[in-house]
Amino acid sequence: MTTSRLDALLGATTDLQEGVYIPRLGTDFIVKALDEDTLEKARAQATTGKDGSVDESLFNRLLIVKAVADPDLNDKALKDHYEASDSADVVKKALLPGEQSRLVQALLKLSGFVGDSELIQDAKN
Repeated sequence: MTTSRLDALLGATTDLQEGVYIPRLGTDFIVKALDEDTLEKARAQATTGKDGSVDESLFNRLLIVKAVADPDLNDKALKDHYEASDSADVVKKALLPGEQSRLVQALLKLSGFVGDSELIQDAKN
């Protein structure tokens, strides 16, 4: 018996997580799917200037902070170690640009932006 579309939706979860291996560190970061409210809040935080432009780098770092479940990027020891002003600054100082990109791609995929590079690009911009 096939599951109806309604049953599929009723049985679905948005609590999705996956490990993203960071070779330089020799460990996985656990990232989770983000909901629309979280994406909108991150975009608002990264919106700068009177023209409403989005600082794409800051937006990506905020997404990483919100999506990485483990390690805790809000940890005081990390902030102290990297002399970071906040969690987004930890991401900037602790992770290489390619590592950040890998995490962003994984969290976007988990958040439903699957296989459509245009949608992923739109989410990043």
